[in-house]
Amino acid sequence: MRKKPHDLQWLETLSKRKQLNEEQRWALQRSQKGFLGERQMDKLVETFLPEITAIINDITLKYQSTVVQIDKILLVGTIVYIIDMKFYQGNYTFQNNSWQRNGKKLPTNILEQLRRAVRVIENIFKENQIDLKVKGVLAFLNPESNIYVEDTVPEKVLAFNELPLWLLELKKYSSDEHYLHWQSVLFQYQINGYRTKRQLTLEEEKHLQKGICCPHCHQFNTWQNKHTVHCECGYIETKEVAYVRTICEFGVIFHNRNLRLGKLKEFFGEQVEPEYLRYILKKHFVSVKHTPNRKLGHENKGIVFEYWFTDRLDYFNQLDKRKFWKRANI
Repeated sequence: MRKKPHDLQWLETLSKRKQLNEEQRWALQRSQKGFLGERQMDKLVETFLPEITAIINDITLKYQSTVVQIDKILLVGTIVYIIDMKFYQGNYTFQNNSWQRNGKKLPTNILEQLRRAVRVIENIFKENQIDLKVKGVLAFLNPESNIYVEDTVPEKVLAFNELPLWLLELKKYSSDEHYLHWQSVLFQYQINGYRTKRQLTLEEEKHLQKGICCPHCHQFNTWQNKHTVHCECGYIETKEVAYVRTICEFGVIFHNRNLRLGKLKEFFGEQVEPEYLRYILKKHFVSVKHTPNRKLGHENKGIVFEYWFTDRLDYFNQLDKRKFWKRANI
């Protein structure tokens, strides 16, 4: 499953609890469109290369002192394709070793990030005696972009309408099972993805909406009973899920802090049940080792509920079914 970039998680979570400023709104729109483009690329690969299983999505690698984030990696035949996806809009031209957008030179080379990733993968393969060729692919996913490459470049640069034909060409080749261990080798160099550098100012923090946000209508018109949380829109959520999900929302917005009971009580607002909150923290979150003079709270992964508890979603889904059982037995 492709996960949303941390910056997008932060902006979307924050947008439910306060009005974003102009820069944040534009950043949210760009990030949402970019993620949608990546999902579209995933769908294209699934459609045109359904038999390809040697795929890695959205991985961050560290080799020596170099860190690279890679959108997609495919093994087809004896070639590993490193795909960098862009959702840029406009007319892009690569000429005289520089990019122009709508006739104006860009300050950076869009290909450099991709080239750095290719070098890292090549070095990892060489170090681990993996005899595979590595090729970079720059994929422009916005149908409203036009791409012109005048220079000769080692990478494949593709516009959105060129992707299906390229994938059909790859369909001719099958992956050699001899090389299937390349994925496990790359995972040895995997590190956590980039966290956003965004943080709330004290003034912004004052304007946060407190309480449990309904996941259906994204409003805060909720109330609690013994086992469930109800919203005026009619949505009902298991109380345990609502508390865990809301703690994760706090964790995303305040990704640079540990989970502390006092701050969480403020975040939940007047309807918080402190003892139940304490119980949920103890049950589902990892306590940080305390010093003799200070309690440090619980570990904060800083990611949304679905990613934080990926390995326990079956448990929470079962809880969600129980809310109807409890209503039927009232």
